[in-house]
Amino acid sequence: MTSWSGKWALGVAGAALVVLAMAQAANAQGPGERIAIVSDWSHRHVVFSRPESFERAWRLQAEPRFSLQVLGRNAKRPGRADEREGKRDGSDGAGRGPKRSRKAFQRDWGQSLGANGSTGVPLAGVNWYPVYPAKYTFDINANPDCSNDYVVFPTNLAGVTAGQASLIAYRNLYAGIGLPFCGVANPTVYWSYNTNFNNAGTATNGTVETSPVLSGDGTKVAFVETRTAANGGAILHLLKWHALDGGAINTAAAPTTATVWTADGLAGHCPVAGACMISIVLNGAQPDSASSPFYDYARDAIYVGDDNGVLHKIINAFGVTGATPSEVTTGNWPITVNTGRMLTSPALDSVSGNIFTGDSGGSLSYVRETFSTTGTCGAGSPPCLGSTNITPAVHVIADAPIVDSTTGKVFIFMGNNGTSAAVIQSDVTLSASVTASLGTGTAHHLHAGAFDNTYLTGNGSAGSLYMCGSSGSSAPTIQRIGFTNSGRVPASPFANAAGTMNAAVDAATLTVATGSAECAPVTEFFNANAPAASRDQIFFGVQNLGSGANCGGAGCVMSVNVTGTPGSLAIANSIAEINGPSGIIVDNDASTASFQQSSSLYFSRQGNSTAGVPCGGTVGVGCAVKVTQVALN
Repeated sequence: MTSWSGKWALGVAGAALVVLAMAQAANAQGPGERIAIVSDWSHRHVVFSRPESFERAWRLQAEPRFSLQVLGRNAKRPGRADEREGKRDGSDGAGRGPKRSRKAFQRDWGQSLGANGSTGVPLAGVNWYPVYPAKYTFDINANPDCSNDYVVFPTNLAGVTAGQASLIAYRNLYAGIGLPFCGVANPTVYWSYNTNFNNAGTATNGTVETSPVLSGDGTKVAFVETRTAANGGAILHLLKWHALDGGAINTAAAPTTATVWTADGLAGHCPVAGACMISIVLNGAQPDSASSPFYDYARDAIYVGDDNGVLHKIINAFGVTGATPSEVTTGNWPITVNTGRMLTSPALDSVSGNIFTGDSGGSLSYVRETFSTTGTCGAGSPPCLGSTNITPAVHVIADAPIVDSTTGKVFIFMGNNGTSAAVIQSDVTLSASVTASLGTGTAHHLHAGAFDNTYLTGNGSAGSLYMCGSSGSSAPTIQRIGFTNSGRVPASPFANAAGTMNAAVDAATLTVATGSAECAPVTEFFNANAPAASRDQIFFGVQNLGSGANCGGAGCVMSVNVTGTPGSLAIANSIAEINGPSGIIVDNDASTASFQQSSSLYFSRQGNSTAGVPCGGTVGVGCAVKVTQVALN
């Protein structure tokens, strides 16, 4: 299979052909090239509405996230095609008549992440920086793969060789009760590692508190171990895993310490067969509590921030060309964005060449890369800190910005801009903005929202941005904002009016907790194989007081059907989860009952398991969870 980072040009003749060619590839039913899909936190924060010009479409070919978004919204796998949608008379295709019932979410499995540890637990009980697992799908053109599809979870616990894992991956994912697709009740550990080692192989004592990212071929994982400044600061780990290492959460293996990717077993090299890990202690010896690594597939580079407001760049990260990974410490790198402030995860816009990051002081800033085509340096020449920023907040920005690389718009989510929770939209030079207030309650963070399918498949003039906003009582409330490109009063403040956000939320709102509570980020998923009336769904959770029928007034995961911008919003399904979920990853597009358990939500709980909601029968541990999207079946 062609490497994403090596050759990613699709020979197309225009924007329409780009989309058509990728959709046809995803729908291919015969033999053909295997197409792997990666889903991690960054694919939620760099998105693409429909490119309206050849130039824009062509430039997007350097960004695999664009192609993967198109593929994911059009895929119809073998054995999963239109039998699910049924006949035009509304029957299910087998003479049983239209389906009317909607089942509740089904928790297929929960697997321990270790005693007294849980990925995504609020730091010091105050700041919640959502952590996402990372999912690798072996082939979107084939049935789900029990052996090669996997999900990676950080544990937020220090690793111990032959003991506690700091990072763990599961396969046989499509397990569960009833008739599981993988034929087992629980997933199996694909590998588990103690990754607590520095570049010299010396043991460390940090934890993985942020989200991992995967290489395009799924053979390597990048993640950050955070340590205090006194202990040497954060370490970016680059892991080449080996199947079946470790074997359990409490029997973690130790990868070979390496400095280059060459696999010949020589000193500092990877073994001929087996796992190895290259560790880069970030310059400046600062912790990293809030910034997950962002991977640039086109240039094999990683960007990550630290708690002192500094953005770092690592080149040759996954060794696409065979070169040695290293942090860039020349030509202005690393770049100070805001001294003394924790940076959010960065988001690179591959079209403008600008990198966007928020911080704990409430500012949105951008950094111009050497390939930046727009903006102005505050000083010097690229790479550099941009000359403008947006600083209306008086509250920490907890989540990374969202960038629509097609329209050139950036979105940031603020728990308090001085008067209310708010979403602010700007352009790629942060020179103009639109603000929408989401309610006066400011007791909690505002986490990232998500666009619906109408927006992502349109030209920015229709569709909605959904987020879990606030209210006067600080009760979390699902709200949405529409878009108007022309005929606006006042006019759009942007030179390119496409995708201009409205300055007010829509009338349709939905309170999802009975009182003041923190709401998780929103994840949207479009299921091309679902019935037309329920193809577009959003998934989210609250830490407590959940309003869903199955929440029990506690932490909860819920879904809302947002297909076609409904006139009113309602909770479609819910399931109780201790302290709510981390960031949610959604996979696949289930059709018949035999595939039901291969279409799922993956997350970790925000709190340790209890007797009432155990984790695989275990109490007092962090928990990796898979919940079937039966509401889409």
